[in-house]
Amino acid sequence: MGCLGLGLLTSLLALPGCEDKPEKAHVPVHPFAGQTVTVAFPAATGFGDAWRAALDEWGEQTGAKCSLAEYVRGPGLKELPAADVVVLSYADLPAVESGNRLARIPDTTQAGDVSAGWIDFFPGLRERVLTIAGRPTLVPISCPMLTCYLRADLLTKAGLKPPATWDDYQTLLDTLPKWAPGLTAVEPWGEDFRASLFLSRALSSVKKPGNYSVFFNIDTGAPLIDSPGFARALTQSVAQFAKLSPDSIKLSPADCRRLMFSGRAAMALSYEPGRGDEKPIERAPGVALVFARLPGARHVYESNTKTWDTVADADANHATLAPIGGLAIAVPKSTPPERAEAAWNLVTFLSVDRFQQALANVPKSVCRESQLAKAVDWIGPELHTDELYGYLAATSESLRTTNLSPELPVIGRAEFRRSLTEGITGALERKATPEAALKEVADRWNAISAGFGVERIRDSYRDCIGLSPVLKLPDIPGSRR
Repeated sequence: MGCLGLGLLTSLLALPGCEDKPEKAHVPVHPFAGQTVTVAFPAATGFGDAWRAALDEWGEQTGAKCSLAEYVRGPGLKELPAADVVVLSYADLPAVESGNRLARIPDTTQAGDVSAGWIDFFPGLRERVLTIAGRPTLVPISCPMLTCYLRADLLTKAGLKPPATWDDYQTLLDTLPKWAPGLTAVEPWGEDFRASLFLSRALSSVKKPGNYSVFFNIDTGAPLIDSPGFARALTQSVAQFAKLSPDSIKLSPADCRRLMFSGRAAMALSYEPGRGDEKPIERAPGVALVFARLPGARHVYESNTKTWDTVADADANHATLAPIGGLAIAVPKSTPPERAEAAWNLVTFLSVDRFQQALANVPKSVCRESQLAKAVDWIGPELHTDELYGYLAATSESLRTTNLSPELPVIGRAEFRRSLTEGITGALERKATPEAALKEVADRWNAISAGFGVERIRDSYRDCIGLSPVLKLPDIPGSRR
């Protein structure tokens, strides 16, 4: 049996060595002959001739046909595209009510060698992002997250290390003129990314392992954005913002990355774009980089007990906000049973057997343990070999931890995010204290929640962080609950 296999038996559990074999896989005669599988994907995301070639190859092997349907996201996807296989932005999952509309990955694709398949995905990604409403649902293409970029040559010369906590990060900012004279530090505080950056910075102060009530209370649906943990993180962000290049207020992650390679910045928060078809950035002579996961916190606010927990001095609480952007593949529940097996087989072919070929021009990032060796070919050419492996080590460590949360994974995400951006802006511009700014954000969130219905907000939030729905007991005449 070749890499494609029959039906779903090899599906998502194809062994790592099968990926991208040059020879054509041997398959029994056309197992899906006569079927047409419709594949929908968002416009302007890089799917092109390589995508078509892979689909044609799958059709030749299985006897099925593929029909492509490109869709435009616009300001936000409201309805799930009509298709048997759908490529979705993570940001759109709450709006399409993925817990109700996306199918579970069949059990036959979850059993097998622990080094492959579902178990092969990084644990935090697998349990907190790919699991919807308690069910394995999504197959990732990419899962971007912020990472610390630092000038390794300058740190080594000064006898310094990458920051373990945000307090360490503050020290590096305060002493920047000494260890990196003439250079600056940058962060992507541009308006479009402002909420993502703040939540990435704040998460370690509000989320410990096993804590799900981060942005909203998982039992009541009440917003938690004005908790003392978020307020402390915003206070710290405002203080550190004052030490950054003034341009940071308008920068994107790509801008920050460019400033690091050009030799103008000594510290930055950004991520590798995961595509090799863009023009490389000209790298300044002598620049050597080191990568680290975002700093952690030694004081974490517990929203359930309304107390602060202090982590041991030798350690820090690290938490990962991921994904910030990125794409995943899913099969809708509306796919008829007679096409569902073919649909999942196609998902396997695209995400395992021909991942690099089919997604050659699509931004992608390492999401599986078995992808680490292959991922060196996906990252831009600017990185030196040791830097490349350092970046992969930092990002994989961030995705292995189950102390991870998606960014505002709830219906109404765009509205919640917009009001948070406005509140952060007020604090950065010193028009409001961090506490007052977040209190106003919480008031707006309450109004947004009331518009959707608080229970719907709660259930959507639970779905999108991998929890099972709240058990609703039937009404019994004469009973009191």
